[in-house]
Amino acid sequence: MVFAAGALVGGWRPFSSQPDVYTFGPGGDLPAFTLFDGQCATGTLGAGTAYTDSTNTPCGDPHDVEVVGTGTPLNSSREVSYPGAAAFADYGRAFCAMVVASGQVAESSGGVDKSDLRVAAVVPAQAVFDEPNGTASGSSGGRLVSCVISRSDGQKLTDRFAVI
Repeated sequence: MVFAAGALVGGWRPFSSQPDVYTFGPGGDLPAFTLFDGQCATGTLGAGTAYTDSTNTPCGDPHDVEVVGTGTPLNSSREVSYPGAAAFADYGRAFCAMVVASGQVAESSGGVDKSDLRVAAVVPAQAVFDEPNGTASGSSGGRLVSCVISRSDGQKLTDRFAVI
């Protein structure tokens, strides 16, 4: 009953197989995203939030987000055309759903169940994609797709979910 009522008013959101998608870099939803696989950071995931070295925090300390998987669908050393925001969104959703389904994310950690999390794909905006080794891309590169988890209730995570 609580599930049904929460779902109807939008107040409950399970760990979805359809991740949210955010673009990063100049012109993107996230002005900067330089986190790497297994890294945790502070800052509520949402448009306008930047994730840089200054937001990095140990995963054993309270944190807002954790990168649980990464992949580079297009080689950063080759000059290729930007496939478009919709193509990257589709890829990011499918890739992050696969990461979650693979068992790469623990069923629970720090007293929080996986079902109490939300997942998002962070994909490159065109400007950072076009200059994959530029200053806006960080050391991870401007073509990296990252899978990021956070708590669906907005509270802090206190331990690592990535199975390393």
